[in-house]
Amino acid sequence: MSRVLCPCLTPVTHPLLAAAAPGQISVRQIHQARSLLGLLPAQQFYLFGTPIQHSPSPCMHNAAFASLGLPHTYELKETATVDELLPVLAHASFGGASVTIPHKQTIIPLLDTLSPAAQRIGAVNTVIVRDGQLYGDNTDYLGIVGCLQQAQLSAHTPAFTESVALVIGAGGTARAALFALHTLRVPHVLIYNRTQERAQTLCDEFSSLFSTLSVTDSLDAASSMQPTYIVGTIPASDLCVPDSLFNVRGVALDMAYKPKWTPLLESASRRSWHTVHGVSVLIEQGIHQMEKWTRAVAPARAMGDAVLAKYNSEF
Repeated sequence: MSRVLCPCLTPVTHPLLAAAAPGQISVRQIHQARSLLGLLPAQQFYLFGTPIQHSPSPCMHNAAFASLGLPHTYELKETATVDELLPVLAHASFGGASVTIPHKQTIIPLLDTLSPAAQRIGAVNTVIVRDGQLYGDNTDYLGIVGCLQQAQLSAHTPAFTESVALVIGAGGTARAALFALHTLRVPHVLIYNRTQERAQTLCDEFSSLFSTLSVTDSLDAASSMQPTYIVGTIPASDLCVPDSLFNVRGVALDMAYKPKWTPLLESASRRSWHTVHGVSVLIEQGIHQMEKWTRAVAPARAMGDAVLAKYNSEF
């Protein structure tokens, strides 16, 4: 019982290992015991946004809670406006939330404070409860950073510090993409968006983070800069992606995960570029979310397996 009640430095084992000492139990078993004793109240976590009916996020996060032995649950909360979320945010059992389109910016006034990253990005995709306060954070950029780093190593593309990148879109996810590229120290970045005014607003806001940050009026024009890294941040659409965009070896990442092969990824694949599907970013950023909510090491394999099982069966 002392191992269950001890608040810190408790020796634990792993289910795949033999116990190093009599009575040694796993983190999952400790969480389960604490829950049965009423020391670990069940909390409710959500995905806020619309449309979200087909999101794999509940599979991913509920698999993580089960793997960690936590009594929490994660479900969809589809709303057209953030005002509808006020009762949810105020409920005693509210534990945290993921935030997706179209609420990543409009939810900010409902929160008490923001992380430095979320503040600089100007968009929130993660809500955390800390000491009774609602704390907004952003793990989208961490997901993009992690996936691009893995892709760069696999594809042997040029170093980030010597490259040009292109961001397609100008919404909340594009903001995270720009901050990710800044984190990776990419010096030269282009923004393309069908509404140039929105792209220019983004350019003006983030220009201090790069050696050059400019708006391109077409993807054909962007090809002259020979981008090595392309990040798509718009829902899958009838976007026409010219082959000339892929003249040099590079990596294309699309945040949209439906369909699996978006116009950007299809075009990049035809030109033998390394492609990163949106579901990979979803898993990567979800791992960071879980660790921020629970302050425990996320069960990455269980989360990834749960997402891919749903994703591969439906898409």
